[in-house]
Amino acid sequence: MSREEILKNNNVDVAGGLEFWGDIETYRESLKEFKDSLPTKIKNLEYFKNNQDWENYAIVAHSTKSEAKYLGFMKDSEIFLEHELKGKECNAEFINNNFNTIKDTILKIEDLLNKYFDNSNKKNILIADDSSIILNFLDKSIKNEYNVLKANNGADAIEKIKNNNIYAILLDLNMPSLNGFEVLNYLKENDLIDRIPVVVITGDDTEETIKKAFSYPILDVLNKPFKEENIRRILVTIKSFYEDRK
Repeated sequence: MSREEILKNNNVDVAGGLEFWGDIETYRESLKEFKDSLPTKIKNLEYFKNNQDWENYAIVAHSTKSEAKYLGFMKDSEIFLEHELKGKECNAEFINNNFNTIKDTILKIEDLLNKYFDNSNKKNILIADDSSIILNFLDKSIKNEYNVLKANNGADAIEKIKNNNIYAILLDLNMPSLNGFEVLNYLKENDLIDRIPVVVITGDDTEETIKKAFSYPILDVLNKPFKEENIRRILVTIKSFYEDRK
């Protein structure tokens, strides 16, 4: 699961957030700043509620709503909007009766973002294969060490390459919606082929196919069927790729 899929699976509009912020790194930095600000937001909301300072309560609710909306937390922003409006109305009864709702919503977002950033220290390995069996086997073999991104066709693989910082790619050649060679062409055309190590995984071990694969500067070929020991060897090779570039 990619870092952004953690958010998408919890109804966060990541695409909308990326459209607003422009690129994935700026989006992630903004998410981090938002996460770090959440404990203070709860503290301030509680302080202004207890002191019946509805004007400032509305201001904090407004800023929380705007930041949540720009980051893709659309449903949560509706709760913050409601509290903003009730603060402007000085509706003490509503705010007191529903304060746990806004507090729990902020805590829920904080918990989700903590999970999101827990994966930040793991490097992303993209596995592209149209076989769910292969995807799951590779995922199980490397997920303790790496953050695994899965794609079951070439088009999906390219999309994940565009939106993520990819450490390495395990790439099947025979896939629908753009095959592995078309993904290799994308990497070549975008000057990524020499920067991201690619290991081809294929069940076609004919001389023609292997020769064509090595016409690109790929790191290695992993022939199907393979065992976990083969995967460990490949991971060592990937690490060596980066060590040799230092």
